[in-house]
Parts: sequence; structure tokens; C-alpha cells
Amino acid sequence: MTEARNRALWPLPGALLLCVLLSGSGVQAQIKPAFQTEYRLERPTITIPFEYRQNQIVVRGQANDRKDLVFLFDTGASIPVMEKSLGLTGSHIADAQFREAEGITRAQAIWLDDIFLFGEEGAAHVHNIAVFLADLSQISRLLNLKIDGVLGASFMAGYVTEIDYARRVIRLHSQRTYTVMGRKPDNQRTFLFNLKPTNPLQPGGTMTIEGQLHPKYDYEFLLDTGFGGYLSVAHSAAREAGLIDDRTPRVPIVNYSVTRRFQSLKIRASYLTVGAINLSGRVIQVDLRNNDVYGQIGIIGNRMLQNYRITMDFPRLKLWMERVTEKEEPDEAERPTLGLTIRADGRSIRVERVARYSPAQRGGVRPGDAIVAINGVDTATMDLSQVTGLLTTPRGETVLSLQRGVDPNFGTRGAPFTVTLRPASPLDWVAE
Repeated sequence: MTEARNRALWPLPGALLLCVLLSGSGVQAQIKPAFQTEYRLERPTITIPFEYRQNQIVVRGQANDRKDLVFLFDTGASIPVMEKSLGLTGSHIADAQFREAEGITRAQAIWLDDIFLFGEEGAAHVHNIAVFLADLSQISRLLNLKIDGVLGASFMAGYVTEIDYARRVIRLHSQRTYTVMGRKPDNQRTFLFNLKPTNPLQPGGTMTIEGQLHPKYDYEFLLDTGFGGYLSVAHSAAREAGLIDDRTPRVPIVNYSVTRRFQSLKIRASYLTVGAINLSGRVIQVDLRNNDVYGQIGIIGNRMLQNYRITMDFPRLKLWMERVTEKEEPDEAERPTLGLTIRADGRSIRVERVARYSPAQRGGVRPGDAIVAINGVDTATMDLSQVTGLLTTPRGETVLSLQRGVDPNFGTRGAPFTVTLRPASPLDWVAE
């Protein structure tokens, strides 16, 4: 953020962390059937490659006669949403609206003739499927990729859908010849879950699985491959279960749905299970949308699911998960930091802010202190990128040489002193 010529504000600890959220209990609607939706595979199993972009599953296909389209593969959306500028036509259902983060979005609902996904040895066809037409430009901007549609759960309802994150492929199996029924989980590397429709009146819609936020607090999680995060919990449920209170360390972040943005928090879960999977100690999000009007169930996203090969047997309401990684990707919020923000004005580098409970605050650093050396190296010999690099991504203990009461306009200098700071994740800063 530029303050004025030759003056720059350099935030070190608290930048907003961005992740994409498509629906999170979000794209939900009930469409009364006017046509029979038909599902067809040209082979018993169709293998479809996908691109994994910012923890989003991106596939390519066709809608009606519009070819070479780019779709997000989103189990958290109940029905597909197509970019309205494509000009897709079909039997009109209604001028409709769908619920998403922080509000209601208007859309047109139509029956679309066909959606195709093309695999290595054939294609998957869905004929006569209800879709929304809406503006998807926000998603395109966030992913830096033109998104033509979001394929919801109703697109997958006629198949047994396997997502192999390691090999970057989706396998669509015929439900007549393929099922996970009868598989025996060991609850260590393999797990079998019951799927529960979020809307019993809407067959083929979104699904949840059961977990716990506390040994006596059962909780449901939306299975949402359109959520690029790890796992999210509604704020009211997190407070009631004791996962968060006023003293819990947290990192604020911004999330995005199809057309809107909203705030969330990241915390470290003291207790959390999803079926037999123990996630205690993991970094999760706390959903603050509309004072808990939305987001009343939790959300499981790709950051968690990517550690497994998952098979969604929607016709039989079963989910099979097989662990394929030993170590999970660390969350950005776990990055160790010193907890200070600096300002450079061309004459000195000074501390602008000090985060509460941070290593910098505990070490006695105050706003206004001038940083004259880092790990024994005079800051006057460094360029600004070197200074910010050492302070934003510290590699272990960091020794700061500071002066207090410095006035750069008159050259007055305070007494020098030195502090040694040990970086830590904001999620581990604890009030004393």
C-alpha cells in the first residue's frame, strides 16, 4: 500500500489469505422435474483429466453446441451454474434465485439439452438437466481463467464418481457395474461414510457426512469439491462446541462464492473428527456469514480431500476415502512470523504496528522503533526487499537491533537495544 512518494507501508504478519469458496451450503435450489434427466457413458468407465488450479478442480467439456468450455467440478453446488454470456438456450423453467454467501443472487433457470465431458476413450453425457444462468466473472478473475460453468452434484448423480487427486483424473463409473458397497474400511487408511442428502426432497443434490466438534457434539459437513479450503465450521457451532472463544488465536481471511465475498477466520481446532478421521489440531475456518444465517453445516473442501482418493457412490449414498499421502500440505496461516509491520521512508525503517500477543510484542518491540540491524547486518546496507524478506519469512530466531525515540527529520537517536525473537504462527500466539 503506497502512502506517498518514497513512503511505503509493508505489512508483515496480517495480510488477508484468499481462498475460493463455491457454494459452501451455497448454490442450493429445488427444481421440480419437467424432464427425465438421462446419464450415459460411452464406456463402463470414462477417465477425465483435470487441472488443479488454486485448489479447484477444472475440467473441459461442452454444453449443447458450445465446445471447448471450462467447468469447475463442484459437489457443493446442487445444480450446475452456466455463464449467462454463453447464450445457452433451453426450455425455460423460471426467473429464479439461488442462495449463496451473504445473500441471494438472481438467475434464470432452464432445462439444458446436453452437457458433455470428454475422456481419454469416450465421453460422459448428461441429457435434460436443470441449470442456472448467472454471471461467473468473479470466479474467472479469482482463478485467472475464464470459467464457463460450475458442474453441480446433479451432474454426478447418475454416476459413481471417483476423484484421483494424485493422478489428476476423474473417473466416472457406470452405477450398474461399479459400487463401493461391500468394501471393508480399516479406519486407518481406508474409510467408508454414509452420505446424507442436504435436501431429502431433492434427489441427486448435495450430500453431507457426519463428524464431531466435541465428543458430545455431533455435526454434519457438506462434501464440497468447490471449496478450495481445508474444512469450515459455522461460527455459532464453533462457539457452542468450545472450539473458539474471545481468547482463541485467529487469522482473518476473505472468501468468495459465485458472485459474493465474505469474511471468515482461521483457527486451530482443539477437537475435531470426521467419521473415524481425527483432525484435532488441524487449521480450520470459522464461517461468519450473515451472523450464522448461512453456513449452519460445516464444509469439507479440497485441501483435505486431496490427501485421499475419494469415490462418491451417490446412487447408494456411500463415500469411500483411501489415504494416499503421508504428510499434509501446511496451511498458510501456520507460517511462522514475528508479528510486526514496518514503514520505510527513504531515511529509516521503522516499526509501524505490533500485533497483540505476537513474538514482537512479547520481545518488547513498540511502534515507532527504528530497525537498524537484522541478525547483525546493518539495514542501511540492504535493499528494502531484503529487509522485508528477513522479517516476513524469518528462518528461525531473529536478532533485531533497534533504537527508540528516533526522529529522522532532526537526526536525533535514542538508546540502542537488541531483542531476539522466535517466530511463531499467529494461531499459536496465546494470551497470558
